[in-house]
Amino acid sequence: MASKLSNLKIIFFFSILLILPLTSFDMAYATHLSDDTKWQLVYLTHNPTCGNYDHQSVSKYTEITQKYLELYKFPNSKYDSICTTPSKLTENYKAPQDLDLLILVLDNDFGEQHLNSFKLCGIYAHSGINKDLNHVIMFCDCSNFYYSDPVWTITHELSHFVLYTLNHNSEIIETLVHSYDDKYDQCRESYSSDCTTVIEKLRIDASAYSYSVMPPYKPAIGAQKLKIDEGVVPTALIKLNKFITKWWSEGKISEADYSNALGFLVSEEELDSIKEREVMFADGPVEETGPNWYEILNYEGTDNKEKLFSIIPYDFKSDLKRVYENDEQIGLPDWFKQTVTWWLEDKIPDEEFITSVKFLREMGLIQPH
Repeated sequence: MASKLSNLKIIFFFSILLILPLTSFDMAYATHLSDDTKWQLVYLTHNPTCGNYDHQSVSKYTEITQKYLELYKFPNSKYDSICTTPSKLTENYKAPQDLDLLILVLDNDFGEQHLNSFKLCGIYAHSGINKDLNHVIMFCDCSNFYYSDPVWTITHELSHFVLYTLNHNSEIIETLVHSYDDKYDQCRESYSSDCTTVIEKLRIDASAYSYSVMPPYKPAIGAQKLKIDEGVVPTALIKLNKFITKWWSEGKISEADYSNALGFLVSEEELDSIKEREVMFADGPVEETGPNWYEILNYEGTDNKEKLFSIIPYDFKSDLKRVYENDEQIGLPDWFKQTVTWWLEDKIPDEEFITSVKFLREMGLIQPH
């Protein structure tokens, strides 16, 4: 009897959740549609229009990004780089639908105002569920010795990005990269033979000059993503979802409500992993005095983080995506509806249905809860 009451409580709990409306978003979001990473570099100038130096910088940093990702043998392709002003970016920029990584380069004046004021020279951040998209790098094209050289900074942040995307642990993603950074700062003051272990030279055609860049982490060169072990979805949850799926197939609940219910079909281990998919790694001042950048951004009672991320020309806080056919938004795809039919008829195992649900999450059609 106790077991039956427990099951009834679970069904009641999920039935209440089903009546909650799905969150709606008006903005456009990227959708990861290919195997490689799609990126774009946008240079922001404080001047009314982009001058000769600005265009040269766009060319330089675009080539550095491309060649540095080649050092990692990291599959990628780029959209045309842009030079613009902050106001024009806000008014006119439209992120490509399948953009995965946006690189924002702030000129000296703009960078001092929006990055240096937060004790930042550069920052890499990711937000949302899907590790394949919604990545941003921002750095200052600044010329001062309070921070690392801008070319070094962009390769520093690109290393964070590559290693995080490939699922390396924090000891590699953050600790190793920052140990290289600390050594580089020391080498700028006093060069020695040891510096060759943490500095690599990268030659670019745009300036016929070799720049000092962070050496790529060798085990990550040409590597595939490290597999993350996923937990087992509880049997009781699978049975409950089958019950709710039958409701949907009989037209007793809407597709939106059913999509909401599918979001609960997730293991505790996977849910914990999803919750951790919001990161920030940065390059701060060479000499750390007073509060660091993280403390400033997260200082209670301020909107510092919001001010920083407000530069990003789309909603960076969510990677909820839309799937389009001929520019028309679609709901749950037909192939999934067929999968549901087979599952209800016991023609496919629970595991195959769960795999289909996870694919819908990766496409952004449903949200985990």
